[in-house]
Amino acid sequence: MKYPIIFALAALLFAADATAKRPQILPEPMLVNLFALTEASAALQICMDSNAYSGLPANQKSLLNRLQGNINSLVQKIARKYDEDLFPFFEQSRNEAAKRPERIKTMQEQFAYCGNGMLERMKRYVFDSRQKLDYFLSQQPNAR
Repeated sequence: MKYPIIFALAALLFAADATAKRPQILPEPMLVNLFALTEASAALQICMDSNAYSGLPANQKSLLNRLQGNINSLVQKIARKYDEDLFPFFEQSRNEAAKRPERIKTMQEQFAYCGNGMLERMKRYVFDSRQKLDYFLSQQPNAR
């Protein structure tokens, strides 16, 4: 295999006990992108579910909500292209990832849930992801 770690990570994502219909096979770049978007969305969810969130200024709360919405929009764009069942699967996977104790602990240690530059990193990540996704999808045949 060309990227064994990528496939192992993707396998973990898709091994979740999901009641939503599993999506069709996605091209490797989309599978990797879906996994990364799920993890980023879970990090935002952990922040928003934490006590630290209540202490954030209104503009930062608004930014967190916009970032979460932007990630949702990116996944919906992938779903429109490849499989409409992808978005419910993504949501369930994100919600499960946001409840994993090791993920919560990592967010606490690295970002104090919502701080230490997490918002800036997420802004850059979402912007870069949108640019890459738009380019990738523009290169694909049979756009829906």
